[in-house]
Amino acid sequence: MEPMSTHDVARFCNVTPRTVLRWVDAGLLPGYETGGGRRRILRDELLLFMRARGMKLPPELIEERLRVAVVDDDALHVTTMERSIRALATKAEVRTAADGFGAGALLYSFRPHLVLLDLVMPGLDGFEVCRRIRADPNFEGVGVVVASSHLTPVVRTRLRELGVEHWMTKPVRRADLEPHLRRWVPDAFDAHVRAAV
Repeated sequence: MEPMSTHDVARFCNVTPRTVLRWVDAGLLPGYETGGGRRRILRDELLLFMRARGMKLPPELIEERLRVAVVDDDALHVTTMERSIRALATKAEVRTAADGFGAGALLYSFRPHLVLLDLVMPGLDGFEVCRRIRADPNFEGVGVVVASSHLTPVVRTRLRELGVEHWMTKPVRRADLEPHLRRWVPDAFDAHVRAAV
């Protein structure tokens, strides 16, 4: 989709173009100025903005494939998660990284809507990945769900301090994963899957 004008964004958000200009000027909604002085907003930036604020997403803005990243150094866990995601959310695209450094590259290239993240990994651990996601305005609105077998009260407190409120205990069952997928990538579910669950 081509970059959108402030009038396009206003229509999708049910506000005035002046409100959209204020969002852009305040740095709330990333945009850029054309050579002719017009403001333009990229679709992905608008989707992140709308998701972060709980705004209803217009069907014409939603991609056919919604993106889920699985970051974990346990190959068996990654395979299980991939299978579960594909079974539950057939319209989701899944990509993986085996450590925190790979997660950084994946985040920028793949731009996931949801990150399923392990905490204990070689090199850059999951806590640092969480911190970087929450500190980077490019990832505003990205869901982070931690999957770990080390969810002590101290770990949960630290995760909350990093802005992560959702987690699952390993081994993760499909029933544990489903509510998180429905929260962060609801449009990846086919109608027959929605009706069956």
